[in-house]
Amino acid sequence: MTTRRSFLGLLSAPLAVSVAWPRLGNTLAARPASRMPAEFGALRDEAYWRELRTQFTIPTTDAFFNTATLGSSPRAVQEAVLTSLQHIDRDIADWDYKGDSENFFTGYYPEMAYRDQLGTVLNCAGRDVALTQNATFGMNFVANGLDLRPGDEVVVTDQAHPGGRKGYDLRAKRDGIVVRQITVPAPAASPDQLIDLYLAATTSRTRVWAIPHISSSRAIRYPVARLCALARERNIWSVVDGAQSLGHIAVDVQALGCDAFYASPHKWMLGPKGTGLLYVRPDRQEELWATLPSSAWDNETDPMFRLMQYGTGNLSLLIGLGVAADFHNQIGSGRIEQRDVALAEQLRTGLAAIPGTVIVSPTHPDLTCGTTVYGLKNRTGGEIQDYLWSRGRIRVRSMGDPVGVRHACHIYNSPEEVDKALALLGEMAG
Repeated sequence: MTTRRSFLGLLSAPLAVSVAWPRLGNTLAARPASRMPAEFGALRDEAYWRELRTQFTIPTTDAFFNTATLGSSPRAVQEAVLTSLQHIDRDIADWDYKGDSENFFTGYYPEMAYRDQLGTVLNCAGRDVALTQNATFGMNFVANGLDLRPGDEVVVTDQAHPGGRKGYDLRAKRDGIVVRQITVPAPAASPDQLIDLYLAATTSRTRVWAIPHISSSRAIRYPVARLCALARERNIWSVVDGAQSLGHIAVDVQALGCDAFYASPHKWMLGPKGTGLLYVRPDRQEELWATLPSSAWDNETDPMFRLMQYGTGNLSLLIGLGVAADFHNQIGSGRIEQRDVALAEQLRTGLAAIPGTVIVSPTHPDLTCGTTVYGLKNRTGGEIQDYLWSRGRIRVRSMGDPVGVRHACHIYNSPEEVDKALALLGEMAG
């Protein structure tokens, strides 16, 4: 059995073995060079991904395709959290509250070490990151922290997750701001179409564009960098919901040019449940009021620390989050993105051959990701979800009717699992 230490060494070492993988290799080779990782050969090495799979505790009999709801943390993260929890409860009497002693909780301290680790994933300074409990926290810190006045407008999509929108709806009811909703076609046709929808909804009163990086309900990958550039030209806050992108596709907040980015690392980055982050561009941090104040609510030297004043928190989760960041970085964001997209393209290619299949998520190459939303004619989403589970222990998530199911491919999935799902869907459709 590969140990955690030896596997982490494998992650960081160049892969010498090349395993033939014609279907996925050819699919990947057809993608734009700008989206290729540095070590492209590793993507065709199934031995690498099989070894990676041993680092997760999902039973080998189960195929888990629901990371878009919640990820499965690797053993290293689980062990770090459990070890810390046991240490705190066992050794709590050792805590003497002196300045040089170990802390046993969080919520009152800057926690720069963990913020720095997340900065390596986002490509930003750790001081520009606030630690939260999930993406909804981050959205609310922006929605409630901005000086929005009656009549000021926020543009959102009709597919926004409640955790990416409801803070603005609250402000509309309480303060009289205007939430302008755009309707996104299903499937979305092109990046230009999405950009035109935002521009058409924008007026002289627009103050915020709420942008999903990848939408939760339709798995649309938005042209975020272009949208953020257009927003900046108009002095509009670009606020990006990264709940479905962090750990799934490569995220570089500098390249995106966004004013704010929030996410839940317990999804695709495979961190402990109940962890979150909020990045705000340095020159805009002082525009946000702290809306959950405690002792450091007005800290002018560390503006993002002002947004971490939530009282006593679970230090063990932060420790696990740091391990998850290291685990992610040692695999590499580019390698993860290409693996996820390759599996999803295998799925979409197979779905196209099954009669009666309707793919609701985009097929335009610039809008796709590792998640596919699809349905089968005369079958409900619940029926598809239950059939795959009862016949093959394959877990996807029903998205209701008439949409179908959401099928999220991640690094613990395999081409064989995708093929198994396609075979069962073919049986169901036939």
